Amino acid sequence: MMGKLTGLCVLLLVLNVAVTEDTVTPVYFTDGGDLTLKVRPAFPGHINNILWKFNGNLLAEWVEYLVLVLRYEPRIKRRTALTIETGQLIINNMRKDDEGVYSVLINDRVQSERYNATLIEKVQKPKVWLRPLICGADFESCGFSCDSDTTEAEPITYSWKKGDGEWEVSGKDITITSTDDSGMKTFTCRMENPVSREESDPEHNPLYKEPYSANCGIFFAGLLVLSGVGAGVIVAWENMKGSLKNRGNNITDPAHGNEQPTSPIYETIPLQDNP
Repeated sequence: MMGKLTGLCVLLLVLNVAVTEDTVTPVYFTDGGDLTLKVRPAFPGHINNILWKFNGNLLAEWVEYLVLVLRYEPRIKRRTALTIETGQLIINNMRKDDEGVYSVLINDRVQSERYNATLIEKVQKPKVWLRPLICGADFESCGFSCDSDTTEAEPITYSWKKGDGEWEVSGKDITITSTDDSGMKTFTCRMENPVSREESDPEHNPLYKEPYSANCGIFFAGLLVLSGVGAGVIVAWENMKGSLKNRGNNITDPAHGNEQPTSPIYETIPLQDNP
């Protein structure tokens, strides 16, 4: 039983070492750009020797008291800087043949983090495409796609902005709806990779609807009220005119029993002679 446990512990130890050795952090650079490699986690004590390796071969070395001048591999000698206080290595003017795995020993101890450096292209300015192209105000939903030439530019992160809002990380394609997004005038997308970032021009939202204004509502309500009052005044005036007209014409003639128009009545008074 003890032998089996011992064998199991040895197996776990071997697997753990293998996993540790296979843990490599991806880093990226552009053609002609810089690459900064840090010792992580930071070395906790005084550093008295540093050895950086590239694909297992010596790249840069410094030993306290023994090496007065830093040693660099000839290919990078004039474009490399090593910080002896922290072990940080910076390589300038990177190129395709600088792709590979970088590792470091501090005080003769292998550090846990290694780097796999890869050359990538900068992202190009994207454009927002409408899907389908005929999508318009009568649709319940539309699609937007953020697109540009991504050849050798991966990995890329896509973000979207509604109107003047905040950027939100999303996918390359998004769906907008008349229920949730009709109040947004524009949509803008952003493409970003580890070495660059570009934004599209704002794209008009085909589902956009002008928001209802309370002031406009009050204005139109006022017009309706005024229209109603005006109509009431006109109707009342017409009714009053009709009533006055009827009153003037409704005098009854006793001989005929008909209503006749009224006329002034004059009484004849006989003249008298003076005494």
